[in-house]
Amino acid sequence: MVKLKYYFQRPEKGYDPVPAAFAAKYADNEYQKLDNDVVDKICGQLGALENRTLLDLGGGPGQFSLAFAQRGAQVTWHDISQNYLKIAREKAKNSKVKINFSLGYLEEAKGKFDVLFNRICWYYCLNDKQFAHQIYDLLNVGGKGLIIVNNEDFLNKELQVERPLKKLIIKFSFWLNEKLGIKLTHVHPSHQKLKNIFSKLKFQNLNIERNGHNTLIMFNK
Repeated sequence: MVKLKYYFQRPEKGYDPVPAAFAAKYADNEYQKLDNDVVDKICGQLGALENRTLLDLGGGPGQFSLAFAQRGAQVTWHDISQNYLKIAREKAKNSKVKINFSLGYLEEAKGKFDVLFNRICWYYCLNDKQFAHQIYDLLNVGGKGLIIVNNEDFLNKELQVERPLKKLIIKFSFWLNEKLGIKLTHVHPSHQKLKNIFSKLKFQNLNIERNGHNTLIMFNK
């Protein structure tokens, strides 16, 4: 079902999964709460960004793209939402910061980068294993990455407020994805599944840790 949407719901033909009103509200909140302490912590994982190519994969309204570019990175923003694209472009223009923009599904990001950043939107990928391999291929040798993924703890929290039928569908979708790698819906992966997938890739350094309902994946190729 997820793959069918990929072929028939095309962003270049006007499809946008993020309504304009939601995009504007979400952007306001994200820009307001992003401060230097948060960016400093992330940069502590990624290292110096000046003159390094960086892919903000699933960049949303562009708050991190802008912050990384202001610290000297050559940033490429990639996302499926044209509404987010408009916001990110406007923010970059007003801040007089250069950012490259790429519109498409997560799997359609192209190029080679020194740094890769992906936050919260992992569950929109079509296949967890294939997406991890794509991320590996997007990095230059020696490149670093930081991925923040909502894991099964986040999913279980969401399930608490769902109605019985929808809860059953989500649980079944989670089971299919965990056991067979089949996605009926955009479902969050488990911490252990992510750990198993990334541990099989040939990184020089890899650190995977659970932080509440998030899984943090840091690596050096």
